[in-house]
Amino acid sequence: MQTLSFMQRSLTYQKVLKSLGIIIAFVLYQSLSSIYLLLPPLLGVLFFYFINALKKEDLGEVLLIVVLLFIFEAEKDFLLFSTLVYFTFVYRFITPKLYVMINNRFYLKGILLLLAYIGFLVFSYILNQVLWVEPPSFDWHIFYYIIVEFFMVLSI
Repeated sequence: MQTLSFMQRSLTYQKVLKSLGIIIAFVLYQSLSSIYLLLPPLLGVLFFYFINALKKEDLGEVLLIVVLLFIFEAEKDFLLFSTLVYFTFVYRFITPKLYVMINNRFYLKGILLLLAYIGFLVFSYILNQVLWVEPPSFDWHIFYYIIVEFFMVLSI
């Protein structure tokens, strides 16, 4: 039986196509989340995927998350590299201690999600005071985003 090997794609090519599809979908979603405030910006979800990609030591996935973070920063008008710096700091110094102290995954995900949103809010205000730029605007929707993304993160 003859196989049709010329129609098969290589694994690398499939990963690149999947990554491009994710980037395009994320750009469209971020645009919609800027228009419709009830769509969460997915900061917490990106944080969890960032942590998982670093745990797996998958360079391709880390680079994909970094690109998505840059898109997030550009769309939400944050400083360039601010989310990447904050997520790296939290991953390196705070999450190891949390993993040791908290054994329950449910509570751990909730605390990490709060840390992603509230911690990034505090980090942004400190960073903006140090650099003398206008701080980003946050409103009551942040609590709604935390609740919605908590249910999204439960499956990660």
